[in-house]
Amino acid sequence: MISSNIHSSIRRVNALNRILQCRAINTNKLTLSIKYYSSNVSMNKTSASDSNKIESSDVMQITIGDITRTSKPVKHKENIPSQYLNKDNLTQDQLAHLRWILQKDNLRQDVFLIGKPGSLRRTLAMSYLELTQREVEYICLSRDTTEADIKQRREIVNGTAKYYDQSAVRAAIEGRVLILEGIEKAERNVLPVLNNLLENREMHLEDGRFLVSADTYDKLLREHGESELSKWNLVRVSEEFRVLALGLPVPPYVGNPLDPPLRSRFQARNIPSPTYQLPLLSVAGHSLIAHSTISQCQSRLTHQVGVRGVRSCI
Repeated sequence: MISSNIHSSIRRVNALNRILQCRAINTNKLTLSIKYYSSNVSMNKTSASDSNKIESSDVMQITIGDITRTSKPVKHKENIPSQYLNKDNLTQDQLAHLRWILQKDNLRQDVFLIGKPGSLRRTLAMSYLELTQREVEYICLSRDTTEADIKQRREIVNGTAKYYDQSAVRAAIEGRVLILEGIEKAERNVLPVLNNLLENREMHLEDGRFLVSADTYDKLLREHGESELSKWNLVRVSEEFRVLALGLPVPPYVGNPLDPPLRSRFQARNIPSPTYQLPLLSVAGHSLIAHSTISQCQSRLTHQVGVRGVRSCI
């Protein structure tokens, strides 16, 4: 009995130490560091003269606080978001959100950003993808979204039916980030497809192919060979594939509450609205400084004019 109490006390103390360490990390000022590697030589982004080298670099290392990620070269740069990120004016709140997403990305976990209506969550997600140079696929869920919008669409071309991969399938195969906006609007007919894709990284396609996770595919590849897997119509899901969902809290907002199986697939984070106290204080401070400077200049001019007037009279 005494030993069990001692062990429970030790576990509580260890848990308290971990909580205090996390709080100590969060209270430190976060900084963003980006390093570019080309031909096994590292270089920092220091001046505009390095822009050509940076664009041609193969590997980029991103560090936010104590979290680091190395981005791999992409095939289609046109799929990378642009003009969302302002690296010079990132607040500590934005850096904290980006650090959290970076940490979950390293752990190969899917992310769910929840918050009030607005473009803040989408801008944050696009900023992260622009920062890490990741390709994006986008799906806006609604009540009219069906399985065909997520998996494949069938079209008639020259009298023949052809299937075209949609955003979720392209993201899974190419290793892109799939953004699901309006996850609270997803109907029950698409939930099984999303659950299977999030949990098992598997999906049955209409053209006969079957998406399997990277670990399962690699294991089958070692046992049976690539030709046998091609006969089975198995397609490998990239290990770089991630899902980033954006949604509203239901209630108080209108929508469908997330089912527990779907909710458990994500690592969620609340994105509150930015506070305007510090910007207002900074603007007020600049205005006070400007007002005091103008007053000093006026007093100096008045003094100089008075001295010159006295001298002219003499």
